[in-house]
Amino acid sequence: RQVIADGGQGNLLQIHKDYPNRWNAWDVDVFYKDQVENLDGPAEVEVLEDGPLRSVLRVTRKFGHSCMVQRIVLNAGSRRLDFHCEADWQEHDRLLKVAFPVGVSSLRASYEIQYGHVERSTHDNTSWDVAKFEVPVHKWADLSEGDYGVAMINDCKYAADISGNVMRLTLLKAANAPDPTADRGKHSFSYAILPHAGSLQEGGVIEEAYAFNVPMLAVDAAASAGELPTEKSFISVDRPGVILEAVKPAEKSDAAVVRFYEAYNTRGPVTLSTDVLEGKVGEVDLLENAYTGESPVEVFDGDVTLQVKPFEIRTLAWK
Repeated sequence: RQVIADGGQGNLLQIHKDYPNRWNAWDVDVFYKDQVENLDGPAEVEVLEDGPLRSVLRVTRKFGHSCMVQRIVLNAGSRRLDFHCEADWQEHDRLLKVAFPVGVSSLRASYEIQYGHVERSTHDNTSWDVAKFEVPVHKWADLSEGDYGVAMINDCKYAADISGNVMRLTLLKAANAPDPTADRGKHSFSYAILPHAGSLQEGGVIEEAYAFNVPMLAVDAAASAGELPTEKSFISVDRPGVILEAVKPAEKSDAAVVRFYEAYNTRGPVTLSTDVLEGKVGEVDLLENAYTGESPVEVFDGDVTLQVKPFEIRTLAWK
Protein backbone atom coordinates (compact mmCIF):
# COMPACT_ATOMS: atom_id res chain seq x y z
CA ARG A 1 0.00 0.00 0.00
CA GLN A 2 1.20 3.50 -0.81
CA VAL A 3 1.64 5.18 2.59
CA ILE A 4 2.42 8.74 1.47
CA ALA A 5 -0.58 10.61 0.09
CA ASP A 6 -0.74 11.21 -3.65
CA GLY A 7 1.43 14.18 -4.55
CA GLY A 8 2.86 14.35 -1.04
CA GLN A 9 6.46 14.25 0.15
CA GLY A 10 7.44 12.28 3.22
CA ASN A 11 10.15 13.31 5.68
CA LEU A 12 9.68 16.92 4.59
CA LEU A 13 11.56 19.32 6.85
CA GLN A 14 9.64 22.54 7.44
CA ILE A 15 10.90 25.65 9.21
CA HIS A 16 8.64 28.34 10.71
CA LYS A 17 9.27 31.80 12.07
CA ASP A 18 8.69 31.52 15.82
CA TYR A 19 7.94 34.69 17.78
CA PRO A 20 5.74 33.81 20.78
CA ASN A 21 3.90 36.70 22.45
CA ARG A 22 5.25 36.02 25.94
CA TRP A 23 7.53 33.12 26.89
CA ASN A 24 10.04 32.83 24.09
CA ALA A 25 11.63 29.55 25.17
CA TRP A 26 8.44 27.83 26.33
CA ASP A 27 5.51 28.92 24.18
CA VAL A 28 4.50 28.04 20.65
CA ASP A 29 1.69 30.35 19.47
CA VAL A 30 -0.75 29.30 16.79
CA PHE A 31 0.22 32.07 14.36
CA TYR A 32 3.61 30.41 13.79
CA LYS A 33 1.79 28.44 11.09
CA ASP A 34 1.27 31.60 9.02
CA GLN A 35 4.80 31.39 7.61
CA VAL A 36 6.48 28.15 6.58
CA GLU A 37 9.41 27.24 4.36
CA ASN A 38 9.72 23.75 2.94
CA LEU A 39 13.34 22.60 3.04
CA ASP A 40 13.06 20.63 -0.20
CA GLY A 41 15.99 22.11 -2.09
CA PRO A 42 19.03 20.17 -3.34
CA ALA A 43 20.56 17.72 -0.89
CA GLU A 44 23.48 15.31 -0.94
CA VAL A 45 22.26 11.70 -1.02
CA GLU A 46 24.53 8.68 -0.58
CA VAL A 47 23.86 4.96 -0.34
CA LEU A 48 25.75 3.71 2.75
CA GLU A 49 24.44 0.13 2.85
CA ASP A 50 22.49 -2.05 0.44
CA GLY A 51 22.72 -5.58 1.80
CA PRO A 52 20.43 -8.48 2.67
CA LEU A 53 19.89 -7.29 6.27
CA ARG A 54 19.71 -3.52 5.96
CA SER A 55 19.55 -0.63 3.52
CA VAL A 56 20.79 2.82 4.57
CA LEU A 57 20.65 6.20 2.84
CA ARG A 58 22.53 9.23 4.12
CA VAL A 59 20.95 12.58 3.30
CA THR A 60 22.84 15.80 4.04
CA ARG A 61 20.82 19.00 3.84
CA LYS A 62 22.04 22.53 4.56
CA PHE A 63 19.65 25.39 5.32
CA GLY A 64 20.12 28.84 6.82
CA HIS A 65 23.12 28.58 9.12
CA SER A 66 22.38 24.93 9.96
CA CYS A 67 22.93 21.44 8.64
CA MET A 68 21.02 18.16 9.04
CA VAL A 69 22.54 14.74 8.33
CA GLN A 70 20.04 11.87 8.31
CA ARG A 71 20.59 8.14 8.09
CA ILE A 72 17.39 6.60 6.71
CA VAL A 73 17.36 2.91 7.67
CA LEU A 74 15.17 0.03 6.52
CA ASN A 75 15.91 -3.27 8.29
CA ALA A 76 15.01 -6.62 6.74
CA GLY A 77 11.68 -7.91 8.03
CA SER A 78 10.77 -4.61 9.67
CA ARG A 79 7.63 -2.56 9.01
CA ARG A 80 9.39 0.51 10.44
CA LEU A 81 11.39 3.13 8.54
CA ASP A 82 13.93 4.79 10.87
CA PHE A 83 15.44 8.26 10.61
CA HIS A 84 18.59 8.86 12.69
CA CYS A 85 19.48 12.55 12.72
CA GLU A 86 22.58 14.60 13.50
CA ALA A 87 21.81 18.31 13.41
CA ASP A 88 24.05 21.35 13.73
CA TRP A 89 21.36 23.86 14.71
CA GLN A 90 22.32 27.53 14.49
CA GLU A 91 19.03 29.33 13.78
CA HIS A 92 17.32 32.14 15.70
CA ASP A 93 13.58 32.46 16.36
CA ARG A 94 12.80 29.44 14.25
CA LEU A 95 10.84 26.20 14.76
CA LEU A 96 11.76 23.05 12.83
CA LYS A 97 9.27 20.29 12.10
CA VAL A 98 9.19 17.18 9.93
CA ALA A 99 6.02 16.35 8.00
CA PHE A 100 4.51 13.13 6.65
CA PRO A 101 1.34 13.56 4.56
CA VAL A 102 -0.15 10.06 4.72
CA GLY A 103 -2.90 8.26 2.86
CA VAL A 104 -5.12 7.95 5.93
CA SER A 105 -8.37 9.75 6.76
CA SER A 106 -9.64 10.17 10.32
CA LEU A 107 -11.23 12.90 12.42
CA ARG A 108 -9.22 11.82 15.49
CA ALA A 109 -5.57 11.03 16.16
CA SER A 110 -4.04 9.31 19.19
CA TYR A 111 -1.02 10.53 21.17
CA GLU A 112 0.82 8.60 23.86
CA ILE A 113 1.04 10.07 27.34
CA GLN A 114 2.53 8.41 30.43
CA TYR A 115 0.68 5.14 31.10
CA GLY A 116 -1.88 5.63 28.34
CA HIS A 117 -2.89 7.75 25.37
CA VAL A 118 -5.32 10.56 24.51
CA GLU A 119 -7.20 11.52 21.37
CA ARG A 120 -7.27 14.91 19.67
CA SER A 121 -9.14 16.22 16.64
CA THR A 122 -7.42 16.47 13.27
CA HIS A 123 -9.56 19.45 12.24
CA ASP A 124 -10.21 23.06 13.33
CA ASN A 125 -14.01 23.00 13.36
CA THR A 126 -14.36 24.59 16.81
CA SER A 127 -12.43 27.10 18.89
CA TRP A 128 -11.50 24.26 21.22
CA ASP A 129 -9.97 22.33 18.33
CA VAL A 130 -8.06 25.40 17.18
CA ALA A 131 -6.53 25.76 20.67
CA LYS A 132 -5.11 22.22 20.51
CA PHE A 133 -2.75 22.94 17.63
CA GLU A 134 0.29 21.43 19.42
CA VAL A 135 -0.02 18.19 21.39
CA PRO A 136 2.40 16.72 23.97
CA VAL A 137 3.39 13.20 23.03
CA HIS A 138 5.78 10.64 24.46
CA LYS A 139 6.90 7.75 22.25
CA TRP A 140 4.28 7.74 19.47
CA ALA A 141 1.41 9.46 17.71
CA ASP A 142 -0.98 7.51 15.50
CA LEU A 143 -3.48 8.28 12.74
CA SER A 144 -5.74 5.34 11.88
CA GLU A 145 -8.84 4.81 9.78
CA GLY A 146 -11.03 1.70 9.91
CA ASP A 147 -8.50 -0.92 8.83
CA TYR A 148 -5.18 0.87 8.41
CA GLY A 149 -2.99 3.47 10.06
CA VAL A 150 0.40 5.12 10.33
CA ALA A 151 2.30 5.77 13.56
CA MET A 152 5.01 8.38 14.04
CA ILE A 153 7.51 7.13 16.65
CA ASN A 154 10.26 9.14 18.34
CA ASP A 155 12.93 8.70 20.98
CA CYS A 156 13.14 12.18 22.55
CA LYS A 157 10.93 14.76 20.77
CA TYR A 158 7.76 15.26 22.74
CA ALA A 159 5.46 17.50 20.69
CA ALA A 160 3.49 16.85 17.53
CA ASP A 161 0.57 18.06 15.46
CA ILE A 162 -1.69 16.12 13.10
CA SER A 163 -3.90 18.23 10.86
CA GLY A 164 -6.03 16.46 8.28
CA ASN A 165 -3.76 13.73 6.96
CA VAL A 166 -0.47 15.52 7.69
CA MET A 167 1.49 14.15 10.64
CA ARG A 168 4.23 16.43 11.98
CA LEU A 169 6.82 16.07 14.73
CA THR A 170 8.43 19.12 16.34
CA LEU A 171 12.21 18.72 16.19
CA LEU A 172 14.01 21.92 17.22
CA LYS A 173 13.30 25.39 18.60
CA ALA A 174 15.60 28.42 18.62
CA ALA A 175 14.60 30.74 21.45
CA ASN A 176 16.54 33.90 22.27
CA ALA A 177 15.29 34.48 25.82
CA PRO A 178 16.13 33.97 28.57
CA ASP A 179 19.20 32.31 27.01
CA PRO A 180 20.25 33.92 23.70
CA THR A 181 22.09 30.73 22.71
CA ALA A 182 19.46 28.20 23.80
CA ASP A 183 19.63 24.89 21.91
CA ARG A 184 22.26 26.12 19.46
CA GLY A 185 24.78 23.42 18.61
CA LYS A 186 24.83 19.68 17.94
CA HIS A 187 21.75 17.49 18.40
CA SER A 188 21.25 13.75 17.97
CA PHE A 189 17.74 12.27 17.80
CA SER A 190 15.72 9.63 15.98
CA TYR A 191 12.19 9.13 14.76
CA ALA A 192 10.42 6.51 12.67
CA ILE A 193 7.33 5.87 10.58
CA LEU A 194 5.35 2.66 11.15
CA PRO A 195 2.55 1.75 8.72
CA HIS A 196 0.24 -0.91 10.13
CA ALA A 197 -2.93 -2.84 9.37
CA GLY A 198 -5.90 -2.36 11.69
CA SER A 199 -6.03 -0.12 14.75
CA LEU A 200 -2.99 1.04 16.71
CA GLN A 201 -3.58 -1.87 19.10
CA GLU A 202 -3.85 -4.43 16.29
CA GLY A 203 -0.85 -2.91 14.56
CA GLY A 204 1.43 -3.27 17.60
CA VAL A 205 2.24 0.45 17.70
CA ILE A 206 2.81 0.57 21.46
CA GLU A 207 5.13 -2.44 21.47
CA GLU A 208 7.06 -1.16 18.43
CA ALA A 209 7.53 2.22 20.10
CA TYR A 210 8.97 0.51 23.18
CA ALA A 211 11.32 -1.51 20.95
CA PHE A 212 12.45 1.73 19.26
CA ASN A 213 13.10 3.50 22.58
CA VAL A 214 14.58 0.51 24.45
CA PRO A 215 16.30 -1.56 21.75
CA MET A 216 17.66 -5.01 22.44
CA LEU A 217 21.35 -4.95 23.28
CA ALA A 218 23.67 -7.65 22.00
CA VAL A 219 26.91 -8.38 23.84
CA ASP A 220 29.76 -10.82 23.29
CA ALA A 221 29.80 -13.59 25.89
CA ALA A 222 31.80 -16.73 26.32
CA ALA A 223 30.08 -20.09 25.98
CA SER A 224 28.64 -21.33 29.25
CA ALA A 225 27.67 -24.73 30.56
CA GLY A 226 24.77 -23.21 32.47
CA GLU A 227 21.38 -24.85 32.87
CA LEU A 228 19.23 -22.13 31.30
CA PRO A 229 17.34 -23.01 28.09
CA THR A 230 18.03 -21.26 24.81
CA GLU A 231 14.88 -19.19 25.29
CA LYS A 232 13.49 -17.89 28.58
CA SER A 233 11.41 -15.07 30.04
CA PHE A 234 12.18 -14.26 33.66
CA ILE A 235 8.92 -12.35 34.07
CA SER A 236 5.97 -12.11 31.68
CA VAL A 237 2.26 -11.29 31.34
CA ASP A 238 -0.29 -13.21 29.30
CA ARG A 239 -2.56 -10.34 28.22
CA PRO A 240 -1.76 -8.26 25.10
CA GLY A 241 -1.49 -4.59 25.90
CA VAL A 242 -0.35 -5.01 29.49
CA ILE A 243 3.09 -3.40 29.68
CA LEU A 244 5.69 -4.32 32.30
CA GLU A 245 7.05 -0.87 33.00
CA ALA A 246 9.40 -1.47 35.95
CA VAL A 247 11.06 -4.29 37.88
CA LYS A 248 13.03 -2.71 40.71
CA PRO A 249 14.04 -2.82 44.38
CA ALA A 250 11.55 -1.12 46.68
CA GLU A 251 12.42 2.39 47.80
CA LYS A 252 11.81 1.83 51.54
CA SER A 253 12.21 -1.91 52.10
CA ASP A 254 13.96 -5.02 50.82
CA ALA A 255 10.97 -6.01 48.66
CA ALA A 256 11.06 -6.46 44.89
CA VAL A 257 8.57 -4.27 43.02
CA VAL A 258 6.89 -4.89 39.65
CA ARG A 259 4.83 -2.12 38.04
CA PHE A 260 2.68 -2.63 34.95
CA TYR A 261 -0.22 -0.89 33.24
CA GLU A 262 -2.98 -1.58 30.75
CA ALA A 263 -2.21 0.29 27.50
CA TYR A 264 -4.95 -0.83 25.06
CA ASN A 265 -7.93 0.78 26.86
CA THR A 266 -9.41 -2.65 27.61
CA ARG A 267 -10.27 -4.61 30.75
CA GLY A 268 -10.07 -8.20 31.92
CA PRO A 269 -7.88 -10.76 33.69
CA VAL A 270 -4.10 -10.80 33.45
CA THR A 271 -1.66 -13.36 34.81
CA LEU A 272 1.90 -12.42 35.69
CA SER A 273 4.38 -15.30 35.66
CA THR A 274 7.84 -15.30 37.20
CA ASP A 275 10.30 -17.80 38.59
CA VAL A 276 12.85 -15.27 39.85
CA LEU A 277 10.74 -13.39 42.43
CA GLU A 278 10.00 -15.21 45.66
CA GLY A 279 8.15 -14.51 48.88
CA LYS A 280 4.73 -13.21 49.76
CA VAL A 281 3.20 -10.99 47.08
CA GLY A 282 0.82 -8.12 47.71
CA GLU A 283 -0.35 -4.94 46.04
CA VAL A 284 1.11 -1.52 46.89
CA ASP A 285 0.32 1.98 45.67
CA LEU A 286 2.58 4.19 43.52
CA LEU A 287 4.46 5.29 46.66
CA GLU A 288 4.91 1.59 47.51
CA ASN A 289 2.75 1.79 50.59
CA ALA A 290 0.46 -1.14 51.32
CA TYR A 291 -2.74 -0.91 49.30
CA THR A 292 -5.87 -0.98 51.47
CA GLY A 293 -8.57 -0.96 48.79
CA GLU A 294 -10.49 -3.93 47.43
CA SER A 295 -8.01 -5.40 44.99
CA PRO A 296 -7.94 -9.19 45.04
CA VAL A 297 -4.68 -10.80 43.96
CA GLU A 298 -4.70 -14.55 43.37
CA VAL A 299 -1.45 -16.49 43.59
CA PHE A 300 -1.14 -20.02 42.28
CA ASP A 301 2.11 -21.90 41.74
CA GLY A 302 4.08 -18.65 41.42
CA ASP A 303 1.61 -17.04 38.98
CA VAL A 304 -0.29 -13.90 40.02
CA THR A 305 -3.73 -13.26 38.54
CA LEU A 306 -5.76 -10.08 38.86
CA GLN A 307 -8.24 -7.94 36.95
CA VAL A 308 -7.12 -4.80 35.12
CA LYS A 309 -9.18 -1.82 33.97
CA PRO A 310 -8.51 0.48 30.99
CA PHE A 311 -5.24 2.41 31.46
CA GLU A 312 -4.97 1.15 35.03
CA ILE A 313 -1.58 1.19 36.78
CA ARG A 314 -0.85 -1.70 39.16
CA THR A 315 2.15 -2.27 41.43
CA LEU A 316 2.99 -5.56 43.14
CA ALA A 317 5.64 -6.22 45.78
CA TRP A 318 7.37 -9.49 46.71
CA LYS A 319 8.85 -9.61 50.20
